[in-house]
Amino acid sequence: MDRRLFLNLLGKGLLVSSTLGIFPPLVWGKTSFDYALEGQNLIQRGDYNNALKALKEAVRLDPDSDWAFGLLGRAYRGLGRKAEAVDAFRQAVRLNPEDVYSRMMIEIMTQKPIPKLPRAKKPLSPLEKKASEEEAQMLNRLGPEAGLKYQVKRVVIDAGHGGFDSGAVGMTGLKEKDVTLDLAKRFHQRLQRRGEIKSFLTRTGDYYVPLSERTVIANQYQADLFISIHINANKKREAHGSETYFCAEKASSKEAARVASFENAVLKYDKPFKKRRGYIDIEEILFQFERKLYWSESDKLAHRFQKRFKQGLPLHSRGVHSANFYVLRRAKMPSILLETGFISNPRNESMLRQDTFREKIVDAIIRGLA
Repeated sequence: MDRRLFLNLLGKGLLVSSTLGIFPPLVWGKTSFDYALEGQNLIQRGDYNNALKALKEAVRLDPDSDWAFGLLGRAYRGLGRKAEAVDAFRQAVRLNPEDVYSRMMIEIMTQKPIPKLPRAKKPLSPLEKKASEEEAQMLNRLGPEAGLKYQVKRVVIDAGHGGFDSGAVGMTGLKEKDVTLDLAKRFHQRLQRRGEIKSFLTRTGDYYVPLSERTVIANQYQADLFISIHINANKKREAHGSETYFCAEKASSKEAARVASFENAVLKYDKPFKKRRGYIDIEEILFQFERKLYWSESDKLAHRFQKRFKQGLPLHSRGVHSANFYVLRRAKMPSILLETGFISNPRNESMLRQDTFREKIVDAIIRGLA
């Protein structure tokens, strides 16, 4: 029997009632399963300390239970004990290589961000004031495009789709999820070599990450920029080129709305967060005010980015557009979504298969951030 079905039946008392007429009631001590179930319930209530006690007993009684180790990782994470959480998640993956959630949590927790420490403000010396004035004058002469380089110090790179969600598929079988992952890794490695911008990935393998988790990762790393990489598709095979999107309540065109609808289609697999009755989320209220600022900055960034991105890239520039992309909606920083070619276009698909062309795309993304 499926474990989730078993738990549902157990919770409703159906298994007990269905067996009482056949077997006499038995008395036994608590099993690993009992402790794990208790731990799961405690985690859902936010009681991580007692959950930890129950789950430690669960793995002691059954050291081969990947489910118990996965729950143990969640309990440790809830207490902020990251090293022990990673160890527990790794044990869960060792016991069950198909445990996608534990594998995803390992990836998230082992990419360590550099914390932004608050700096105490002190008055500028006359020399520092003079230098600051000269820098402002120089930036003013260079124009508005010169400021981006100074702002982006940390970027989160999102490879679109993954796992069961293949994204768009070309006529010869090329999958969007494979191309975006390769581009994201190449971009990440290039930034690591340059050393000027810290970068982090939302996924490093072929597994599904919920749309809501992707911006959670970007927010967790306190990124200055969130970039989601995708490959476009259209029923019209002749459609081709690249374009940059930013988030907005209303789509800038029917085509932008179509693209957003396709990218948001996997939302049905995300688990909705249920708020308690009467719960007031102050952070959410504040974010509603901040979001307009983030989207306004994303608009400016998208136009600057696309102008540089299209230079030297053998793809037709389709410009900048906006739509309500869920993967960008919750980001607490400027964020853009790239559509780097059309996998439905035979010529674009052929180009996307080539390592040399993928390197050109990465070159263009780097140039967009310069």
